[in-house]
Amino acid sequence: MTPTATEVIQAATARGPDAPLPPSRRAGRMGVRLIAVWEAVKGVLVLLVAGAAVWFLHPDAVSALNKLAGQLHLDPTGHLGQAFQRAAENLTDTHLLLIAAGAGLYTLLHFVEAYGLWRQRRWGWMLGIASAGIYLPVELWELFHHPTWTSAGVFSLNVVIILVLWLNRVQQVPTALPAA
Repeated sequence: MTPTATEVIQAATARGPDAPLPPSRRAGRMGVRLIAVWEAVKGVLVLLVAGAAVWFLHPDAVSALNKLAGQLHLDPTGHLGQAFQRAAENLTDTHLLLIAAGAGLYTLLHFVEAYGLWRQRRWGWMLGIASAGIYLPVELWELFHHPTWTSAGVFSLNVVIILVLWLNRVQQVPTALPAA
């Protein structure tokens, strides 16, 4: 006997958010949570890299870089040392502020996405699909014009993320049936 729509809705709402999921759904939740952790880690990495870039590229950091290069027995007049010096000399405080603001917004986006995915919010998986899907055209172009294992891996990873999120999307359950 097939359950009626009312019985399906009652069963879904009676279960509650903390009730154990069936085994098939537990694996999906684990995949979504793994993606949430990945997004949070990306946010932290962007924050760390941007912080290091701002610190290293700040004009006052040139002397600190020269001192560090001396302690590490590196040649500050070498190619890498000169590249950092040129970058630091051409940067203004406005450029540093824009780098920091862009990295902050990008990090915030990944933290919000990670929270939404972890807490199984509908907007979380929508944001996850959008943020992974926005890069696909560029990655596809890169894959066709400059094929490398890295570009194939990044493209494949984003496709897998989109598929996992789509297959495990949060279904919105209506609280009541429409009047007949």
